[in-house]
Amino acid sequence: MAVVKNRSLFDVLACPVCQTSLTIHGDMLRCSAAHAFPVIREIPRFVATDDYVDSFSFEWNTHKTTQLDSFRHDTSSEEIFRKKTGFGPENMRCKLVLDAGIGAGRFTDVMARWGANVVGIDLSFAVEAAHQNFRARDNVLVAQADIAHLPFKPETFDVVVSIGVLHHTPDTRQYFDALVPYVKHGGTIAIWVYPAEGDFLTRKQWIPFTSRIPDRMFYEWCRWFVPMALRHPNNVLIRFISRVFPFSRQGLGVENDILDTFDGYSPRFHGIHTPAEVERWFRDVGLVDVRNPGPWNTSMRGVRP
Repeated sequence: MAVVKNRSLFDVLACPVCQTSLTIHGDMLRCSAAHAFPVIREIPRFVATDDYVDSFSFEWNTHKTTQLDSFRHDTSSEEIFRKKTGFGPENMRCKLVLDAGIGAGRFTDVMARWGANVVGIDLSFAVEAAHQNFRARDNVLVAQADIAHLPFKPETFDVVVSIGVLHHTPDTRQYFDALVPYVKHGGTIAIWVYPAEGDFLTRKQWIPFTSRIPDRMFYEWCRWFVPMALRHPNNVLIRFISRVFPFSRQGLGVENDILDTFDGYSPRFHGIHTPAEVERWFRDVGLVDVRNPGPWNTSMRGVRP
């Protein structure tokens, strides 16, 4: 029999095929139409593989706590989340939230501490790391699912957030559109995607090459190169490399910079977009109060009327 934690959040799940309610039978979730989905290691699974996001499966299980404030004992992820969404604790308290692309859970960590009830989904096996990080929290449920085929009924969530995720899908706009029906009327959706500028433009030119390098091989190169480059910031060669191959120098520790460099170059998809383009997506689907909440050009949030 599947171990069911966070029962109230578990009941939010629905069949991604027919959107009817699910019941537990042994270690399976079944709907009235007999569609069945396994619960493996306490995680509901609505996909069979990690498909095109295997680099994230590797990345977040290698760095499952590197970016979580609760483990770092700082507020670096909270500060990023505030700037990219405009949300604070008052927007999250007692709200039902979907974190679409949870990764290891850096932003779920923030929202859960602010009092939200969070359902985090990810296509990758990063869900293993996220579940380990939040298994003791009654207000978090992690499931493995595809944004294009979400396991919920329409109009389920007060808030939907997807920060740094949609540009790694095959079609950023299509996957954004897929999220909107799950926002309640009067609810809010907030996203951030890569902007078509600066280092993001430069990195995109490398993706056809770097995304084909085996994950472990490229990661080991990052583990060697990034610390070496950080030790010699004024070296002429390193300064040249930083212009043609931008690597992470966020000031949040070498482990974060190794992770972030790998994250920037290893995914198969690397969409880049303009602020006007992202705003148009929001307006095209009828969202209102559309605005950029902070300093990141392609952050956007809107309300479903």
